[in-house]
Amino acid sequence: IDEFYQAKKILARDISSNLFDNEFIIAKCQSGSMIGVKKRAMIEPLIQFPEDFPAEARNKEQKFCLHLLNDKDVELVTITGKAGTGKTFLTLVSAMEQIIKGDMKRIVITRTMQPVGKEIGFLPGDVNEKVEPWMGSIKDNFRAAYGSLVYYESMLQKGQIEITPISLIRGRTFNNTFIIVDEAQNSSIHELKTLITRVGENSKIVLLGDIDQIDTPYLDAKSSGLSIVI
Repeated sequence: IDEFYQAKKILARDISSNLFDNEFIIAKCQSGSMIGVKKRAMIEPLIQFPEDFPAEARNKEQKFCLHLLNDKDVELVTITGKAGTGKTFLTLVSAMEQIIKGDMKRIVITRTMQPVGKEIGFLPGDVNEKVEPWMGSIKDNFRAAYGSLVYYESMLQKGQIEITPISLIRGRTFNNTFIIVDEAQNSSIHELKTLITRVGENSKIVLLGDIDQIDTPYLDAKSSGLSIVI
């Protein structure tokens, strides 16, 4: 642990020979503790964020989450957890920061249109108007992070934020894009495989969901596309 703090890295083989890249390490002793991530042959510190970063991790799991969301080497991230654990909030804030810094050009938000309980009937309008009612969780988190929806609506008009159902993904390619798949536990493996293979250069895709809250009648915790991807 002392060597890790002094040198900012240690050899992974000194801890274990069975570690995977991007696997997180927690080490403890009587005098202190450390958390790190395996990168190639080394254990390195997690990404450090500036004071003006709009989110602060409240536990080690959220620290791991923020690291993966902002690590350019990681192109596919899966985040599971119960409601209120910060999945959507941390992902949205990380996506916005990468847009602001110029690392990404746009955010694409998608999900399956699976209701909780009975259908309310057909929704009027074009695709954007039909999808809008399903984006309540995104708008709630946007409002929590930035105080209002002015920024969200402006980016929506400029095309920096795009909302699309998974059913319209086939045939598209996403470059320089941060893709957020909300409620991914309700998607089949066919839907997620179709979506993941649409990811092009300099893009990241993040699958969010709670395996214990599956609303699709023919899916369960084992057959959910999110479980299979993990």
